[in-house]
Amino acid sequence: MGEPSTWLHLLHATARQTRAAIAGMIRREPLPERPLVVVAAAVAVGSLCGLVIESWVAVWWSASAIAIAAWIMFFRMGWHGWSAVALLAAAAGGAAGWCTVRSSLFAADDLAWSLSESPRPVAVEGTVIDPPRRLPAPAGDPGRGDTPPEPHRASSECVVALSAARWDAAWRPASGRAAMIVDGGLPDLAVGTRVRVFGRGLRPSAPLNPDEFDFRRRARMLRCLSIVRVHSAACIDVLARPLAWSPLVWIERLRSDGVQVLRRHLSPEQAPLAAALLLGSRESLPREESVEFLVTGTIHILSISGLHVGFLALAMFAILRLLAVPRGWALVAVVGCTGLYMTLVRAETPVVRATLLVWLACLGAALGRRSSAINALALAAVLVLLWHPPELVRIGTQLSFLSTAVLVGVSAALSRPEADDPIERLVERSRPAWERRLRRIGRQARDGVIAGAAVWVVTAPVVATQFHLVSPVGLVLNPLIAPLVALAMAWGGLCLVASLLPGPLLSSPVAAACGWVCDGSLRGIAWMVEAAAAVPGGHAWVVGPPAWWVAGWYGLLVTTLLVVRRERLCKLGTWATVGLTWVGVGLAVLTVRHLACPPEAAVRVVAAAMGHGCGIVVRSPTGRCLVYDAGRLGAASAARRAMTTVLWHERVERIDTLVISHADTDHFNAVPELIDRFTIGEIVVAPPFLRSDSLAVTDVLRRARRAGITVRTVTAGDSFAIDPLCRVRVLHPPRDDGDGPHDVHDLHDPAGVASSGRSRTGAGRPGRVTADNEASLVLAVEAAGRRVLLTGDLEGDALRRFVASGPGGCDVLVAPHHGSRTSLPPDIARVTAADWVLVSGLGTAGWAEVREAYATARTVGGRSTVIKTGPDEVSTGGAVAFTLTAAAVRATQFAGGRWRPVPREDGGAGHAAASAIRPAGRVSSQPATISSIWLATKPACSISTPLVNP
Repeated sequence: MGEPSTWLHLLHATARQTRAAIAGMIRREPLPERPLVVVAAAVAVGSLCGLVIESWVAVWWSASAIAIAAWIMFFRMGWHGWSAVALLAAAAGGAAGWCTVRSSLFAADDLAWSLSESPRPVAVEGTVIDPPRRLPAPAGDPGRGDTPPEPHRASSECVVALSAARWDAAWRPASGRAAMIVDGGLPDLAVGTRVRVFGRGLRPSAPLNPDEFDFRRRARMLRCLSIVRVHSAACIDVLARPLAWSPLVWIERLRSDGVQVLRRHLSPEQAPLAAALLLGSRESLPREESVEFLVTGTIHILSISGLHVGFLALAMFAILRLLAVPRGWALVAVVGCTGLYMTLVRAETPVVRATLLVWLACLGAALGRRSSAINALALAAVLVLLWHPPELVRIGTQLSFLSTAVLVGVSAALSRPEADDPIERLVERSRPAWERRLRRIGRQARDGVIAGAAVWVVTAPVVATQFHLVSPVGLVLNPLIAPLVALAMAWGGLCLVASLLPGPLLSSPVAAACGWVCDGSLRGIAWMVEAAAAVPGGHAWVVGPPAWWVAGWYGLLVTTLLVVRRERLCKLGTWATVGLTWVGVGLAVLTVRHLACPPEAAVRVVAAAMGHGCGIVVRSPTGRCLVYDAGRLGAASAARRAMTTVLWHERVERIDTLVISHADTDHFNAVPELIDRFTIGEIVVAPPFLRSDSLAVTDVLRRARRAGITVRTVTAGDSFAIDPLCRVRVLHPPRDDGDGPHDVHDLHDPAGVASSGRSRTGAGRPGRVTADNEASLVLAVEAAGRRVLLTGDLEGDALRRFVASGPGGCDVLVAPHHGSRTSLPPDIARVTAADWVLVSGLGTAGWAEVREAYATARTVGGRSTVIKTGPDEVSTGGAVAFTLTAAAVRATQFAGGRWRPVPREDGGAGHAAASAIRPAGRVSSQPATISSIWLATKPACSISTPLVNP
């Protein structure tokens, strides 16, 4: 230990050095003049306020008028600073009012006011404003319970501007837009065609699960609130055709002809990719290929954006100048062609932004002035927001402008002139021409890698939050495939142009040759993307950072740009320090929050709204996760969306135990996606699941083996712990003689097990199951003196034996078989005496009777509260969550975009018997003698999902 004065001296010296270092980094020179950037920021803030506070349209317009008056007054008084502030306030207020008008105000005769989420017959008249385009056909995988697609039943979609609707045999004026979905092929409807449509009308539904995509909000942003489903093109009467020389008709014909040219001159495998790359037509692109582009961070290739428009503009300008076309006329041609291309690819926001930038660059070149690229980008942002303010909250628009802004900044930093050293110039000129060319290519490649890395780092937080995906492989892949993308675009464009040459003897060979080169380039892109998607660790599905951290990240980036000196901004160390600092802040905040506000010691049970299906997430008091089933009848993709959004909303990245109750696909057809996107500790099934001959079972077992996931079988009497505070007891099915041991085992040959030929009927032996539903795994989750009963699709004789065996009471009962009449509502509700009954499904035709039977079956403690994970005439909610502690059981339901508390029907107090864990006995193997009086008055009908045989 030294003297105190020595330590004080070192401390003061360190403080002085720190202050000097910070002072050396702080910007002292004035900020560069970028007035349009400030205006764009004001318009963006105003638009955001208009979206958040929708009912203040009069307030926003009044505030804008007052700010304009203040601006005039301050300007006359010579207070230029205050006048600028007032002008920005006027822009923000006007943007807020305009955004509210565009996103929240609709005419009183809009068709949507007369519709609901349930389809009803409608007859409407209107004009086609967006031409029909074929909808991507579903995969139709029978192994997952999907309905196989019928080629003659392909669907298409177009947008119709409505003018009249028929109500009570009378036609009345109507307004608004409707998305018309036509089954059975692509109708011949050009833009401008007046039609009369007979179909079923409805409104888009609200999200039923947290963080799920909000189709209703998207419809409102697009001002297209209605959906009209048409059985076939025969239900559409054409009242008037558009004029043959209409520009919109000509452009649509040009687009469709272009797609046909690509299909004719490219291979069937690469033609859909070429159509997406060149014409923005992604209807025929297989979903699997789109997923590969998504996980490798190259999905931007499939959407027409600045890359495509910029390449077209540069190539055309170079060709015209090579042909000795005057510079002014070449600029005019570039403006015209980029505008035509923007219209040809349906003018999505990224291509509109890129086209506006090209036009501004051409205008500056024509006037002999070089404008700031960031100013031009800000002007494009203002024009886009004035055209359609809700674009502000679309993730595609955000990423488009954010990526372009990063590229502009990196380009400015990398293009700064170096020291004018005569010796360096002499050394450079002394090198051979080939070496100078290679060095120039190397510098360009280096700059491209740096720019791509900067875009990836800046956009990664918002991509992880919105798409729950991080793709580090994209850092390497994007620079590698960029030359192939340019090559494919060039030769694909030449193929389209060559098809316009006069005479088939000239056009066909040239177009075929260009198409052959384009096809080879696309094969290289597809191969590289497929290989990158299979790289271990190349991408990861993540929960994503919290919203406050993402907002702070972009706020810190902007602050750094405004405060740090320009010389320091060009150094990699500055940005590395900024990134590491904010990562450290996030970790520190999470640590402090966990220590200061530890999570509640409770069991959380969340039932996702899966339609006719089941997906239940159980979080233990220590945060470990059990998932009970994950599937939906006939819609594996919908099941996957619902289940993954619920898991990510609950901040789950690892599923410790995945339980599959039985071999019906509506209970596990989302499991393959869960295996791909989450870390799974083990899969627990009943022995009959392994004996199933279902293709879906074979697929799940094969995926589990490939992922190294242990598959374990359990039967009645077994138990396992989620954590030391939460235990799971298996109540059904009973163990058969041939089930073998129950200990954990690795599955080495799932295909052989699934097709081993062992019977799953078990006929002639008392107590054995006779169908998949009767083999459902029934679990009792016990913690904190509470009990949750998970019953799967248990029904029939097995359910009667289960009821007769006395399974014990519970606090929450998940009704068997989605709450159908075959679930013995009064019997199982009476023996379990549940305070809460949860039905995972939409409800059947007799739902009102089923609900009442469950609610009134208890003999003590008042009525049971019955909740369903789906909308009906009583509730519009979706997912349901229970929080179980030793003190109480709280229920909430997701409705209207947030969780809302669900009160108990008997006033909230449960009876004492349901508050304590009652031991669960083994399931009796003797037939039950109890009969249901309620069922005797209603026909019993089973709606279980049939298995699909090979």
